[in-house]
Formats: sequence, C-alpha cells, structure tokens
Amino acid sequence: MTGVAPPRLRVPYITACSEETVSLPLAFVPDPGATDGMRLSYADAIPEDFHFGVLWARQGQQRGGRPEWKAVNCFRQRRCMTRLLCQVCARSATGPDGRVSWLPADDPDNDPARKGYTNAPPTCADCIPEAVSTCPRLRRGASVHMVGHTEPYGVLGNLLRPSHGTIITTESQSVIPLDAFHRLEYALAVQLLVTLDDLEPAPRPLPRGPVKIP
Repeated sequence: MTGVAPPRLRVPYITACSEETVSLPLAFVPDPGATDGMRLSYADAIPEDFHFGVLWARQGQQRGGRPEWKAVNCFRQRRCMTRLLCQVCARSATGPDGRVSWLPADDPDNDPARKGYTNAPPTCADCIPEAVSTCPRLRRGASVHMVGHTEPYGVLGNLLRPSHGTIITTESQSVIPLDAFHRLEYALAVQLLVTLDDLEPAPRPLPRGPVKIP
C-alpha cells in the first residue's frame, strides 16, 4: 500500500529540541551589589550565564532529538533578538534599506504596536512565505511590519526565592522590565523582550497559499 508522504517541515532555528535539556544547579549567592545582598545564580556560575543583569536558563545547543514545537531555546531566541536574525533560518532579517521584517501574529496580546514589546524575533523576507504556510496561528491572521529600530525592554522569566533550604517559584512566565532591578535579581530569564519602533506596513501583502519547502 502506498501513500503520499507528508510535507517535510523545517525546524525553526529558535525551536527547542528534546536533547537540549540540561541541569540547572540554582543557588542564591551573596552579592554586595544586590538589593537584599543576594541574588539568584548557579552553584557553578560563569559570566556567560548573565545577560542584561539577569540569570538565564541554560540549554544545550546541539539541536538533537525531537523538536519541541511549542518551546523556544533561550539562547537562540536571545541571539536572534540582539543580532536581528531570522527566527527560522538564523540569517540576517535586515533588508537593503536597513529596516527589519517582523511577522507577529495578529493578536492583541502579541501585537507589538499595541503593547509596546514582543518576544517574537524577526523573520526574514525569504522565510515569511514558509512561516505563514506552516504555522496555523500565522495563517489565522498576521501582518508584516518593517521595523526601523529595536530596544531591549525586559525578559520573560520565572521569579524564585529561597525557602527553608530550598528554592521555590513564586511567579512563572512573568514580564520583568530591565529597570526592575530587584525583581531581576530573583529571576531566571527564558526569553528577551524588545520594543519595536518606527513601524511601517510591508510594501507587499502576505503570501497565503501553500509553499513548497526544499
């Protein structure tokens, strides 16, 4: 019995994979510069564990195992945000005119024009047709923004505190601005949030039909 093979989906660069999970030896350590004299860290922390004044969740980068389609690799998401790389192919998302193409879902909770920031990295012009064709959420409604300027706004992270010799989570997936210094000292960041400024609509409409993925 024969059948037609389903289309092969390219795994976006920022998608986390099952073999990238690593241990997180969290600890609260003395820090004379912290508000309460201590901050969240790792027992074996290195300078690269901190960025924007906050501790980041560790993940492997081998992209091995099965894709975790609804999960994002913390390091790769942050790299795309800070370097303006496409979340699908990891190439530059900046066009010849210096503007960056962004493809947020057309949802009030995720529209950067309404709330001022986004956790979705840019999508380059070459990858936009594939992204729209393969992502159900984008097919329901999305629009391309051409962005003139970005600025780090905050992090999406979990807030923790020490409790009777252990560490407990007090808030999950909270938005923490970069000027909320006390909260950052107790946070484990998982995604970077940036503001998008000088937005213009894309000069061409979004492609809606299916695309052939190489």
